[in-house]
Amino acid sequence: MGRVFLILGGLCLLYYVGIIAYAGLRASFAGFWLALGAIFCLVAAACVFPPMQSAFQKIPGIVKLIISIGLALGAAWFLFLEVCIIGEMVSSQDEAMDYLIVLGAQVKGTRVSRALRQRLDQAVLYLREHEDTIVIVSGGQGQGEDVSEAEAMETYLVKAGIVKERIRREDKSVNTMQNISYSRELIEEEDASVGIVSNDFHIFRAVHIAKAQGINARGVPAPSSLGMYPHYMVREAFAVTKDLAFGNMVF
Repeated sequence: MGRVFLILGGLCLLYYVGIIAYAGLRASFAGFWLALGAIFCLVAAACVFPPMQSAFQKIPGIVKLIISIGLALGAAWFLFLEVCIIGEMVSSQDEAMDYLIVLGAQVKGTRVSRALRQRLDQAVLYLREHEDTIVIVSGGQGQGEDVSEAEAMETYLVKAGIVKERIRREDKSVNTMQNISYSRELIEEEDASVGIVSNDFHIFRAVHIAKAQGINARGVPAPSSLGMYPHYMVREAFAVTKDLAFGNMVF
């Protein structure tokens, strides 16, 4: 059993390195895999070294039971959220909507990141198909960004052939809730239909945040990088839990 936990720990640590290589040191939530890898390695050590085995055996049975129940409930909640997230990862984009909100992501200097480019490319496909839809690019300026995400997104869309008159810029937001809230201020009609463009794993949370704010929203999912799915899916489950706890979204 110790060997199994050691292998799991090693895989988590390698995955952490892969995330950093792909997304950089500022990759959000990457530390989760580092911490999980360390926990697996610690459990592996506990399975091998007698002093650690003895310390574990001294833990009262009621404490072990509480921990076991907590882990079981946590796993059930996590699986439930994953089902919800996966359920929103594929949706029809045939319906014409009044507005399209493209949620921001990291900008490197003035260049859009791969994740943001995936969102923008999906938005371009939709906007070419629905020529009356207004697009709102949403995202402020963060650390390491020479321009706001909204400005970089607008530049990308214009280069892709979307006329500037169709684009509205929201450049104050720093998270998904603000993306939706500040973008809502740029929507003139109360009952407007709104498409939310983000990477597929993010659609569930974004749409339900929008619905909590009274927006008639539907998801327009963009693809994500295959190797990053484990990271994105785990991170999103924690993000959904946080937003539910703070009342930012509803089911």
